[in-house]
Amino acid sequence: MLMQVSVMIMAISVAVLVIYLVQTLRKAQESIDTANKTLKEAQDLIHRSKDDVEELVISVRSLIDQVNHQVSAVDPLMSSIKDVGVAVNEVTTAAKEVSTTWIDKVKRRAQTAAVTPAEAPKAAAWLDWIETGIKTAKVIRNVLYSEQRKTHDASTTVYTNMTAKSPLDHESKNRHEQAVKLG
Repeated sequence: MLMQVSVMIMAISVAVLVIYLVQTLRKAQESIDTANKTLKEAQDLIHRSKDDVEELVISVRSLIDQVNHQVSAVDPLMSSIKDVGVAVNEVTTAAKEVSTTWIDKVKRRAQTAAVTPAEAPKAAAWLDWIETGIKTAKVIRNVLYSEQRKTHDASTTVYTNMTAKSPLDHESKNRHEQAVKLG
């Protein structure tokens, strides 16, 4: 009888163990199903995101091409501005040299006139030179203004050519117009 009780206890123990293992396996199966579902959703999201990223890369490349085109269109303008700057610098340097030389001559003549009052009538002739110098300064100022105007016209022409080749948005156009007004 002891043997029968022992076999019965073992049978009950095996049955309890099997029931417990079945429950554990069901929970493990549910966890695996949930993990598979989450993995599938993640894969779908990655595929959708991949398409969006590819579209974004294409858009960025297109934008970079447009920017490069517009920068290359502005290069002649910058070259023109540089040339005008060099020309204005040369004119200014020449005007400075002329005015320095002229002022030195006027000072020497004034010193000579102060030493020899007999040359007072010649001083009146130097007033004519001063008047000529003032007129020269006005001419130089007008030349500089003319150069500035040419720069403005050149930048407007380059801008017009640039917008004819690739249309700019309204904001870029306004910024260019403001820069031309300031420049």
